[in-house]
Order: sequence, then structure tokens, then C-alpha cells
Amino acid sequence: MTDELIIILHEAGMLEFNDIFQRTVVVMKEKHMSLGGEEILRLRIYEKLQNLVSAGGLVKKGREYTAQPKLMTLRSGALPG
Repeated sequence: MTDELIIILHEAGMLEFNDIFQRTVVVMKEKHMSLGGEEILRLRIYEKLQNLVSAGGLVKKGREYTAQPKLMTLRSGALPG
């Protein structure tokens, strides 16, 4: 899921959490990935976003997340969780 979030945010540049959530659900359905319940998925996405913020790949202002140049280097297992 982290790679999907990175790609979505890299392409958009900046998104609010609800937009990130909706886009992630669409991508996961297209790839036939397990979604689980909506609230669990929201929590998982929020956790992944916070990991990306902590790693310097995103900046969070309010409910908006902005991609940073380092974001694409955090793909494929470079982050814990």
C-alpha cells in the first residue's frame, strides 16, 4: 500500500486526506488488493502517511499532504511498517 500512496502523492503533488483515501481505494480495487473494512483502511492509510512524513517524503499542513523530492526514494520497503 505504501508504494501506491507514494505514486498517488508524487503524481498529484498535494492532496487532502479524503482525496488520498478515495484514490487509494480505487487503485487497490483495480489491483485486486485486500481492502478490509473502511475504518481499518483509513487507519492504515493514515499510519502510512505519518511514516512518510516522518521519513521526510511528505509535509503535512492541516489535512493536506505535499510531496517532497525525497518521496520517490521511499518506495519498496525503504520504510518501516
